[in-house]
Amino acid sequence: MYLNNLIIKIPILLLILFFSNSLLAKKAAIIIDFDTQETLFEVNADTLNFPASLTKMMTLYIIFDYLDKKKLSLDTKMKVSDVAASRSPSKLYLKSGTYITVHNAIMALIIKSANDVATVVSEHISGTEREFAKLMTKYAHKIGMSKTTFKNASGLPNRAQLSTARDIATLSYNLIFNFPQEYKLFKTEKFVWKGKTYKTHNRLMQYYKGADGIKTGYIYSSGFQLAFSATRNDKRLIGVYFGGNTAKQRDRSLEFLMNKNFDEINLNTSKKIRKKKKIKTNYNYYKIVVGTFKYKKNARKHLELIESKYPKTTKNKNAKVILVKSNGNQLYESRFEFFSKKDAEIACLRLKKYNRDCFIRG
Repeated sequence: MYLNNLIIKIPILLLILFFSNSLLAKKAAIIIDFDTQETLFEVNADTLNFPASLTKMMTLYIIFDYLDKKKLSLDTKMKVSDVAASRSPSKLYLKSGTYITVHNAIMALIIKSANDVATVVSEHISGTEREFAKLMTKYAHKIGMSKTTFKNASGLPNRAQLSTARDIATLSYNLIFNFPQEYKLFKTEKFVWKGKTYKTHNRLMQYYKGADGIKTGYIYSSGFQLAFSATRNDKRLIGVYFGGNTAKQRDRSLEFLMNKNFDEINLNTSKKIRKKKKIKTNYNYYKIVVGTFKYKKNARKHLELIESKYPKTTKNKNAKVILVKSNGNQLYESRFEFFSKKDAEIACLRLKKYNRDCFIRG
């Protein structure tokens, strides 16, 4: 009923925008409730599209994860290769043989969407951009982006690099959920590099009430894209829009959809009659805890031990150390994430069979 009412109220322009057969392969949108993971609105959300510079969100996700695992630091210097320097704009015009720190790389990816910087990161982490793209795809599948394949770190045109609006919403969710402190950088509007100030491409973020990120994208084959997040009255929505004809049209269309769904949430919450609809997604939110430790390094070593001894149990699962508080003390939990409830139960039974600690968190 809600979707029918929404469609009736959408202006003719938006009806043409979303439902014209000639546009079906390119146009897509999804709005999800961050807290409940409900799909509030979707059109062509599972249609394969070129992710353009939204690709850099996964490059950033891996940087954040490497920082969290102490494989990188913000001061780490990364060398610019001939290949990286040759990348086409948007770019910082880095010169071969020079260096850029991880911190500056993060800001350049978020604000300038620099393609040369994306290649520098990929080569530093994986040796070549091709190998880094394989790592990106592996990360994507771990967090539920089942339809996504990455072929480069930047989003520059590649016919085999494909994703969906739903998968990009999944990536947006995981950036916010797994790296809340790092995610705050997506709200930054300016970045200074060698005396030149670069400003964000995310114009909607600058004027939309409650907005805090995250990323724009564009190549000719994809149209104008935007992954977006905003919070109002303690409720966060994530919106993704593919295939805008112009940046302004993309922003206005997503603004309309975000406003409509915020209004609907507020209306139904006040009346206490909101109907819940499960999100069509591959999210698996159950986690298994395999140990609790006083020191973070011990928690990490334990994760590595469990991964090496029980590969069947931990295959395609995300290993993570989480800080928890118990009776006023800080402890570190060793967790594996992204299980279904059934798989989590099976995993714990298997580990307990070998006298390993294991319990499930929802």
